[in-house]
Amino acid sequence: MATGRDVAQLAGTSTAVVSYVFNNGPRNVSPETRERVLAAAAELNYQPNALARALSAGKTSSIGLIVPNIANPYFGELARALEDAALAHNHLLIIADSAGNPEQETRHCASFLGRRVDGVILVSLFDNPDLSAFRRENVPVLVLHPIDHAHGVSSLTIDYEAAARDATAHLLDHGYDSIGMLNGLGETAGAQQHRAGFEAALARHAERNPGVTVRAEERPAEISRAAAARIATAWLAEPDRPRAIYSTTDEQAFGVLYAAHVNGLRVPEDLAIVGFDGTEQTEFAVPPLTTIAQPIRQISNRAIELLVRYVPDSPVHELFAYTLTRRSSCGCEPS
Repeated sequence: MATGRDVAQLAGTSTAVVSYVFNNGPRNVSPETRERVLAAAAELNYQPNALARALSAGKTSSIGLIVPNIANPYFGELARALEDAALAHNHLLIIADSAGNPEQETRHCASFLGRRVDGVILVSLFDNPDLSAFRRENVPVLVLHPIDHAHGVSSLTIDYEAAARDATAHLLDHGYDSIGMLNGLGETAGAQQHRAGFEAALARHAERNPGVTVRAEERPAEISRAAAARIATAWLAEPDRPRAIYSTTDEQAFGVLYAAHVNGLRVPEDLAIVGFDGTEQTEFAVPPLTTIAQPIRQISNRAIELLVRYVPDSPVHELFAYTLTRRSSCGCEPS
């Protein structure tokens, strides 16, 4: 592999001049010398060391992304949108998967610091992640979920509680007399917000429809199709199974669709289903899945913009609009 010294020798210049040519400075190079250097580089198939150039400038033009499970289509779509946005700013996106393991998330954080990324986009497994190491190294962090403002990092998200309320209200508007919610495991902030929205929709419905009883139940499951399918298969086999289920992720909703099939239930005639995230796959489920769609592209573009144009000590906390995408799985007419 050719080096800058090889190019300099062939072009009859110094290695410093080669550096000036490929870094556009800091000193000027005459047009004739620049042409000799570029011709020598082409002849030798010379590729400048991008990392070395970046480190000398104090920037690596790279952004780290940590997600809980890259196999989840939502995070796959998010990573793709973030990569497109990063490339538009001439940045490289480095993707790390914590695989649901808190220790692995911590290791990824340390690894990104070691690689001197210019910023980190984090979907954490923790409600209150330890971001002190990033603060010490002056590496900006942006999270894609609600976070305590005391952390001093930016956050971009939707209003999960309002979205859960709208999804549940939509099922109630169909007239279903029993509704289940398939939530995540544990008492995470996200699980609590979904529950709060679910309960708020039920309370509002009760106020507006006195004397009308709606049976409601929540059950937890890991955020995966397989886990949701196992929980829902048993749930739907019970004599008092719910008439409709709100799943707090599309992945869980796909598991519920499978469970309905196993139990010989028709969707939506016997069981109505609403998901959450708005992944591309929801349009091609059987039947197509009604879902709360997050604006992945808008969030991704804004996230990269904030990190590339980072302003120290000026965190932002922005809520994005979501969309209830109505399809057949909830009982709506096919569009």
